[in-house]
Amino acid sequence: MNAGLDSPVFSQDTHEEGIAEWIASARRCRKDRNALARLLPEQTPLYSGRSGNEVIRIRGFLLASFERVGLPQNALPFVLEELESGQDAYLVAAAAKALRGSERREGRFVPFLLQAIENIRSSDDSMSFETYRPRWPIAHPTTALAEVFRTLAWIGAHAASALDSLERLHAEHGASLAACSRVELERAIESLQQGSAKGRLACCDLSFGSDWSRGVEQAKRRDLVGLHDLLLEDQNGRCVRFGDFFQGTPSIVVFFYSRCGNPNKCSLTVTKLAHLQQAAVARGMAGRLKIAGFTYDPLYDLPPRMKAFGENRGMVFGDEVRFFRTPTGFDDLKCGFGLGVGFIDSIVNRHRIELYLLDGSGKIVSSATRLQWDVEAVLSQAEQLASSVNIPNFGNPITRGGIWKGGVLPAIAALAVALFPKCPMCWAAYLGMFGAGSLQHLAT
Repeated sequence: MNAGLDSPVFSQDTHEEGIAEWIASARRCRKDRNALARLLPEQTPLYSGRSGNEVIRIRGFLLASFERVGLPQNALPFVLEELESGQDAYLVAAAAKALRGSERREGRFVPFLLQAIENIRSSDDSMSFETYRPRWPIAHPTTALAEVFRTLAWIGAHAASALDSLERLHAEHGASLAACSRVELERAIESLQQGSAKGRLACCDLSFGSDWSRGVEQAKRRDLVGLHDLLLEDQNGRCVRFGDFFQGTPSIVVFFYSRCGNPNKCSLTVTKLAHLQQAAVARGMAGRLKIAGFTYDPLYDLPPRMKAFGENRGMVFGDEVRFFRTPTGFDDLKCGFGLGVGFIDSIVNRHRIELYLLDGSGKIVSSATRLQWDVEAVLSQAEQLASSVNIPNFGNPITRGGIWKGGVLPAIAALAVALFPKCPMCWAAYLGMFGAGSLQHLAT
């Protein structure tokens, strides 16, 4: 291991106890929070070759550290991702603790915390973050639910919108909760009631700073020319070159794999992609938009398995709607898109939610990663982008005005309407399982 507090360098050969020792040291120094954040991306070498359980232990211990050192803005998407989609109690608890390291106590966090309660309530567990490998029995164990309730109490009056949900949870399921979870739930209810007594904050009055956006942020256009000759095999066993398929019209691309154990990630992504396909057809976009899914697991997800995975979730395949695997060259695909995925041998050990929008020349123009993306928001931008494409002349797929005049910039204004109703918090709360992530710069 070559690691210092200012710039840790870890690889798959670094023993996990060595990583944990550095994290424990960094917890004592607030200036090291950015160094901690740099260890979060799934493609970071330290996760390569590690088992899923080992990745969970490292990431959980790492996330929990932000409660002490403070939560930097570049770590916030990782925290919210875990609350919104996480299924492991240790990681959800760690994310709830991390959120308490935020400099501001804001109501915008409430929908994520309420979603975490739904995700983890039936699989909660006891744990401790005091040391990397605690010895049981622990004097003061915690649970994921307890940490979520503590965070809601910490937010206080700004979490008043969660009061009804917490009171209903207490009435219907309070007796079945672990003792420490029940105590923290009652404390959260009391804290929110006190905030309401002082004057409930209307969600429309909440402050949304410039550091938070669920809108469109144009990505730096990434040219995938290095992938043009990459051979792809679709769900029917037909082969096509990357550059031959992704040209002429805009494309929406998602990543998945059929062995994914988190229903809030790959399964939900493909289900939402099917809804997007249906909506695109209803808008008359057939022939103007391609929809594709790539598997992270090309050795296992052979054509029949890709086809079944898609059709079971509502996909209707055709010439312009296809799932692909890479018989060879997956590393090139991973590098080209900058995928947030890690492996142990050929098996995925951790991945993020990923959607990309490509223009008619096959270049990435925007992405939605980590947080759940909104079908309407993605389709609206794709429709704007498609309107700049000259369909009859595939040799000149972009209109004379170009993507900046005819497509993307006008899309920003349209998406502002789609993504920002008059009450942003109400909008976020009612999206439910089909949530809304941000179309954003290509992030780690």
